[in-house]
Amino acid sequence: MMMFSLSRLLPSILCLGLLVACASSPPVRYHTLSRPETTDGTADTSGAARVLVQILPIEVPEGVARDNIVLKDPSGRVTVLQTDRWLAPVADDMKQVVADALWRAARATNTYQAPVPAQSTSLPQYRLAVRIERFDAISGQAATVEGSWTLRSLSDDAVHICRWAGTQPLDAMDGAAAAAALAEASHRLAERIGDSLRRAVAGDDEVCSGVGSSPVSEGPA
Repeated sequence: MMMFSLSRLLPSILCLGLLVACASSPPVRYHTLSRPETTDGTADTSGAARVLVQILPIEVPEGVARDNIVLKDPSGRVTVLQTDRWLAPVADDMKQVVADALWRAARATNTYQAPVPAQSTSLPQYRLAVRIERFDAISGQAATVEGSWTLRSLSDDAVHICRWAGTQPLDAMDGAAAAAALAEASHRLAERIGDSLRRAVAGDDEVCSGVGSSPVSEGPA
């Protein structure tokens, strides 16, 4: 009789144990590189596009292609945070940040998934390839984002290759602070990319001017 009673109680005890474990687990916090849209009318996100850009899938370091936010300490030790995660893959989130920056800088819209034949429009068309080379958050120091990009005109095949690196202070040692600092540095990179497109459309010879190091411009092949 005693064994029979225990066998009936065992499932209830296991369920209770699972409930206690779940209740004691800290909640998962999700973060994004995107900034919330303003509602005061200052963000002009509508209107006709003036430039068409095919934004290729963005390349990120292998260690960044994960859901969890990664923190480093000054000695280089890596901590993968279990309760702080990215809401979307960093590559996808970064692509949206870049697309938003291109619109603000040059009224450019992304046509990667719906290319427009050159003969069907008079708008300038470009292809943009972005590679994130560093995406680090060092607790107590700074978040660092480095990236390079290739901007190619689809009308005359002119190519511009630029690079930018920037840091954002990171005084705190938690996932939320790391995500915010990485997001701010990512937006600064996207703004530089948008500025290079604006200069290219305007016919500026110094497309990468003011962007950062390693500017290279090439004429038609």
